[in-house]
Amino acid sequence: MKILQRILTVVLVGVIFFFLVRSLIANWTQIPFTELRFNIFYVIISFMCLAVYFALLSRGWSSIVTALGSKVSYGKAFWIVSTSQIAKYVPGGIWYTVGRVYLARTEKVKEEIGLLSVVFETFLLMLTNLIIFLITINFIQGETFLSPLLSITFIAVILILLYPPFLNKLLNLGLRILKKPAVELHARYLSILKISTCFFALWIAQITGYFFLINSIYAVNLSQLPNLAAAYTLSWITGFIVLFAPGGLGVREGMMALILSSILPLPLAIAISFITRVWITIFEILVFFVGLLIRRRTNRQTAP
Repeated sequence: MKILQRILTVVLVGVIFFFLVRSLIANWTQIPFTELRFNIFYVIISFMCLAVYFALLSRGWSSIVTALGSKVSYGKAFWIVSTSQIAKYVPGGIWYTVGRVYLARTEKVKEEIGLLSVVFETFLLMLTNLIIFLITINFIQGETFLSPLLSITFIAVILILLYPPFLNKLLNLGLRILKKPAVELHARYLSILKISTCFFALWIAQITGYFFLINSIYAVNLSQLPNLAAAYTLSWITGFIVLFAPGGLGVREGMMALILSSILPLPLAIAISFITRVWITIFEILVFFVGLLIRRRTNRQTAP
């Protein structure tokens, strides 16, 4: 059964990539080659923004573990997150969580706390992602997807869900589905909002890096930033929800290309979606090795 599932996953991802590549080749002449460029300075800035994002992600997870009654230092949180991050490309959708929980246990974080920390982290990532999306779509020129009042209502509901009594019920519902014991989140609403601000900021860092990445090869006005933010956030959450695609492969690129095609020629939008995947993958590989170096250093410091 598992072998059949893996084969099906490879086929589905392959089909999506096939249609994207075929569309890219078929519309190759529409790419404005005369307007393309390569700005290495912007590329460096984009990677610096990703570094800020990952620093905030590590800090956010460390804060969640603390809120759950355990403790892990920032350095250890960094290497745990950077190492488990690679597992998201493994088919199945659970290895990222399994890896995080296992690595957290090596640092004396209980299994139930490690598991709940990942559930909480994912919950905050999705909620803050949705807030960014709901805000940015109201600034897309010439388009009206949701009224500002409706967007504000959705955001208010999200903030209510972060209220500890509601949040505890939601998180433990996730644990119940995973057939794990319930865990009480002992944190004030203000503390949860503070942690949420960290996750909100990491999306801002990623979107800023995305903006500079695109501008490193093709000039995009600042007025089009809402379109880019919508493309980045919606493609991420779509890739996350579609479980058959490890790391959202194919699905994320397809959604990103679809939204970017409203402001860019279709083949260029597809090419940028591929470039974005390479950009993120290169960064995750780099941060993985940085995490290993940090782990080696912390092990030396704690060795008797």
